[in-house]
Amino acid sequence: MIGIFIGAPDRVSFSSVFMLLVLVGISSIFIYKNRAYASFTSIQWLLIIAVSFIIQFSLLSNLHMTASTIFDFILYILGRWVIALGFVIACATTFKAHFNPDSSVDYPNKYKWIIGICILAMSAFYWLAFFPGGMTPDSLAQWEQAHTREFNDWHPIMITWLIMILTQIWDHPGMITIVQILVVSSIYLYTFHFLIKKQVPPIVLGILTLLVLLIPSFLIFSIVIWKDILYSAFLLFFTVNIARVYLSNGAFIQSKYGIFMLLLSSFGVAFFRHNGFPVFVITFLCLIVLFRKYWKRLVPLFLVIFILQRIITGPVFNWLDVKPSDPNEALSIPTQQIANIIVNDGEMSKSEREYFNNVLPIELWKEKYNPYKSDPIKFTWEYYDREFIFQDLGLYFKNYMSIVIKNPYLAMEGFLKQTALVWQTTPFEDGYTDTYVTNVYYGNKFGLENTVVSPLITNTAKAYLEVFKSPSLFFLWKPAFYHCVILLFSLFFIARKGITSSIVLFPWLLNTLSVLAALPAQDFRYLLASVFVSFFFVGLAFVRKGEEERGQF
Repeated sequence: MIGIFIGAPDRVSFSSVFMLLVLVGISSIFIYKNRAYASFTSIQWLLIIAVSFIIQFSLLSNLHMTASTIFDFILYILGRWVIALGFVIACATTFKAHFNPDSSVDYPNKYKWIIGICILAMSAFYWLAFFPGGMTPDSLAQWEQAHTREFNDWHPIMITWLIMILTQIWDHPGMITIVQILVVSSIYLYTFHFLIKKQVPPIVLGILTLLVLLIPSFLIFSIVIWKDILYSAFLLFFTVNIARVYLSNGAFIQSKYGIFMLLLSSFGVAFFRHNGFPVFVITFLCLIVLFRKYWKRLVPLFLVIFILQRIITGPVFNWLDVKPSDPNEALSIPTQQIANIIVNDGEMSKSEREYFNNVLPIELWKEKYNPYKSDPIKFTWEYYDREFIFQDLGLYFKNYMSIVIKNPYLAMEGFLKQTALVWQTTPFEDGYTDTYVTNVYYGNKFGLENTVVSPLITNTAKAYLEVFKSPSLFFLWKPAFYHCVILLFSLFFIARKGITSSIVLFPWLLNTLSVLAALPAQDFRYLLASVFVSFFFVGLAFVRKGEEERGQF
């Protein structure tokens, strides 16, 4: 019996082997007829192999395999990978053989405005259906700070200040959701305008428009008051601007308009969520290196955001007496790995067991452990001793690393289950995904509640959203699905434009990796940015023109 962290059936049957051979055969014929694969470079082949592996890995539905022979195991793993590889090669060769980047199309000037109006109308439909929108305890915490002026850094203070300003105009959650709808719709419009300027084929543009309008994950979040909404929209905005810089070979930042757009998008990424600042810093430093001949324009822009962030999180925080966030939030992954080892009676020394018993009694580790959510452990306030951990953080990590080395399988299982939101498109049997909310948290102390503007609109919206919760469509609520889309189409883009064009992928990649490193729960909103940027990368693969005019919307 082989225990390994790769999903597989209990036994590979002859029928599954036969289906495998049929699928591989069909893929081989398809690839052979589209001979564009012969011109792939070694870098492109490496990207194809990597993307195909990630796609097949995302389809795992369990972590343990039982196979009767080594042969069964090898056949299954190779078969899965060959199918994924065949699919990616077939897509890449077809794209390379049939897409003509030299052809052009004339779009009517009003086309982008039609798209923008449709997006705004669909967002307004959700707003009216669930007026004034959704609010969870996180939303209410920022709402309270905005009214009491007693700030803490659990949630980005810039979003709290924005709520504080907007409530001076209309002290109602509806004001916040209106602004979110306008911001998200405007950034979508900006993105579609870019794709139109780059002469993306009409059929591709039409499909992308329909996807944004029809798949709820693109627009329903605009009516939920979470920091993740504006952050995700600005990450898309930032990504589009990085693409504009790259495809114009730096011409975009030669204009005041380009500098302003890059500065504005950088601000949103750096200040609207805590992990956004390192995303901005690393991406921008790479951009400066890549376009070093424009350093006189890029470096001041970088310094403005960097110094402003240091001032706000330093002197301004001290002046306003902003309470710091819980540093234990960054320990979600180690917490889950430790818990999985303890729950499964993994190997550990007496001193290690005593240490973790001091952090939280061993029986509570076992009682509170949820493989997909660290909150039950870290929010056991009376018993979970944060102060003990941070008195000697080095000792914590010493004991953590020691038991991980002793129990690699249990540690990996804990990691993979906790991070399933990032990499898995097919859910575990005991897994879950928190998607969205459309109601204000019931019984809140502010007396906030939803109002039914029109029963017809509300019932229609509920019925429509229910369709996308069916098992056949639930993959649309798995961020990993959008990750596969991004990787596949960015592969096409990089294959056409060269390896340096991967700079456009950096904001999404760094954001995803930062979430992976400290994911506390399976909340879709943590990776909402992946949804927002996914349609852009599909369109980016089909851009026709390299240069763009300066200073134009």
